[in-house]
Amino acid sequence: MNPNPIYWITTLVFFLQIVLANIDSINNVDTQVCAGMYDKRTWGGSVNPFISTNLKSFGDNNNDNENDIDVSIIVFDYADVDLIGYEWKNGEKKYVCDTFALELNICDKDQFGQFIYNQSLIGQNTSEIKTFTINNLGLDNDELYPISNTGYYCVASYNRLSTDYKIDVNFRNSFGKLSAAEFPKLTLYAALAIAYAVSLANFGFQFYRHKHEILPLQKYFLAFFIFLTVENVLIWSYYDLTNRVGSQDVGVKVYMVFISLLGSAKFTFSFFLLLVIALGYGVVYPKLEKQVMLKCKILAFIHYSFAVFYTITTYLSNPENPNFISGIAALLIIIATAVFYFTSLKALKEILFLLNTQKQIVKLKMYQYLFRTIVISLLALVSGVFISSFVFIGMTSTELIEQHWKSRFFFFDFWPSLVYFIVFNIIAYIWRPTDTSYMLVASQQLPTDPEYAADFELDDIGSLQGDNDRFEGQGRRLSDDSLDLERVDENGNENGNFDQNNFDIDEEIDNSHKKELNTNKTDDDVDSSPFEEINTEDDRNYDPFKDPENPFTKKD
Repeated sequence: MNPNPIYWITTLVFFLQIVLANIDSINNVDTQVCAGMYDKRTWGGSVNPFISTNLKSFGDNNNDNENDIDVSIIVFDYADVDLIGYEWKNGEKKYVCDTFALELNICDKDQFGQFIYNQSLIGQNTSEIKTFTINNLGLDNDELYPISNTGYYCVASYNRLSTDYKIDVNFRNSFGKLSAAEFPKLTLYAALAIAYAVSLANFGFQFYRHKHEILPLQKYFLAFFIFLTVENVLIWSYYDLTNRVGSQDVGVKVYMVFISLLGSAKFTFSFFLLLVIALGYGVVYPKLEKQVMLKCKILAFIHYSFAVFYTITTYLSNPENPNFISGIAALLIIIATAVFYFTSLKALKEILFLLNTQKQIVKLKMYQYLFRTIVISLLALVSGVFISSFVFIGMTSTELIEQHWKSRFFFFDFWPSLVYFIVFNIIAYIWRPTDTSYMLVASQQLPTDPEYAADFELDDIGSLQGDNDRFEGQGRRLSDDSLDLERVDENGNENGNFDQNNFDIDEEIDNSHKKELNTNKTDDDVDSSPFEEINTEDDRNYDPFKDPENPFTKKD
């Protein structure tokens, strides 16, 4: 392992320079670029994979004279990086044939200005090492580099006069114009879109099945399920479009910005939904106060505005030279996210304390499941980042680049999306529509503390479905329930606080679904009843037509 810090910095720069598009550029400042490439045997396709160079500009030259243009190029598999250059003393390497290299006899005159490599070790290389010189503007079809093995390939350039130049490097894979590092996303996002569609169908079926017992919060979940399904379909279509037309197309770039804005909306609404749930919306309280809901919406709007601002500045600024505006945008989105997190956790802590105080076990378990899900998801994300970082840092540079360029997308792009899918489905399952979910908002377990007795307005039951009949064919309206409760309230309580012992919400809501119970009768009840039970043998053998005292059969 090389202890030189410059060695590790160079390795990190190489790793971060993985091409996420099919075409990248090099110039006199950024002289090298690397990208993963698959051979044709791996994914198939109609094109033999290759690497090509296209000199777009060279100073102010427009004449294409060989004496005016001179750019040296080397193409190699990064697994062979130790073969590049010539080590001459104290571990120092000479990479370009210049006057000093000629004096050391490590290159020939016909190699002057070109890259050099240790030809005595040829045979140990995994792929071809190719060096050539560009002397003309435009695409150099004579110097195509064929890809025979899957690997991480690099293109480096050098100009001894330090003239400004720009070269487009095309890493063309057999399957299309999408980069090899991103190609697995095409399949995985398609699978994720299908998974969201299946989850949407399941939640939608439960929503339709219990359409008369739907809570407002469950409508949010259904709408967000639709949004997430559409978003993942659009992400999959973006990668499919990029694979067909390339990332340099203007339409593809606009589409990419649109997808980023959708991602910002997903990011913001997720926090908004978590916040209103933590505040007890739809379960602990049938509705939040208008001012509280307005504050939640304002916070969501601010967060989304900062997210959009951050997205725009990211695309407009140079990632290698971030400006002051980019830093401000990143700081704003971090602050807004922290406020969302702090507010949600604080509200969740308070609602757990309230439910525990009121001994509302069913709701308390729901929010405990929510809290555990959030904690486990955060631990999973943090652990994933820690483990991936530990694995990467523990490898040597060649192993780092050669072994992990294929899976890098999973750790930094797709894996968080997979965790989000699992967590969202768990939360949606906890708040799924059921036969009893509607009664949760009606507080199946009434508050035992008089301090909270007035917090729940019984008329709020009717606000969930208006004046519609809650159960078809039963003739019961929730508005009628409210009137009945008011009469009980007027007769039994002067302050408008109903007595839990005189009225049971569960019994009233499910009255039409319960069977009448047979109760034991006392002697007084039997004597006072107009219909006496037939219990004795004589009673069962009694014939009214033979009774001489029967007024209808008695003869005059």
